[in-house]
Amino acid sequence: MNAVLENLPFMLAGLLDTAQLAIAAISLSAVLGIGVGAMRAAQRRTVRYPAIGYIQLIRSAPLIVFILYSYFVLADLGLDLTPYWAGVLALGVFTSAYLAEIVHGGIASVPSGQWEAARASGLSGLSTLRYVILPQALRRMAPALVSELIKLIKDTSLVSVIGVFEFFHRVEVTNARVLTEPFAVLGFAALCYFAINFALSRVAKRLELRLDV
Repeated sequence: MNAVLENLPFMLAGLLDTAQLAIAAISLSAVLGIGVGAMRAAQRRTVRYPAIGYIQLIRSAPLIVFILYSYFVLADLGLDLTPYWAGVLALGVFTSAYLAEIVHGGIASVPSGQWEAARASGLSGLSTLRYVILPQALRRMAPALVSELIKLIKDTSLVSVIGVFEFFHRVEVTNARVLTEPFAVLGFAALCYFAINFALSRVAKRLELRLDV
């Protein structure tokens, strides 16, 4: 336990980097996920099929592959990203495929009569989706969306492989420096992740109850 106490400021400093990384990746995944999910729910094949291809392609590969690809392969192609932004890109794109399926499922769960009523009132297809369908679908999507976002926060630990100095990377450095207390150091990391994700799950539960009102 002494190893944790002595290195506590060093390890906790990485939580801010992890939070920034998670917020940036969540923002990117939300934009891509909603867009691709809406395309996935479209009637036109020329719109729906590219979305299906995007989802299937990304979900077929492990996240670690996207992280390494974003940093090393894109650099060879001329897009030289810093480790931080390569991590954001990989996490955001990977998570967006799963969010897209959640968004598609939420849209599909809204009764078709809502589409017909909105179109009959003069709304365009895009306006119907934005103002009528998505607000209703959000209630159904909320639990699954929160689960994916919690998973993304845990997945930020994987970007340490490309040198992002976030929380888990600092834990690894501490563990390599101390060597004698791996259970305490790694147990502390697990406890921090649990505390963060448990708090988020509680917030999500409150949000879900409000949406059901």
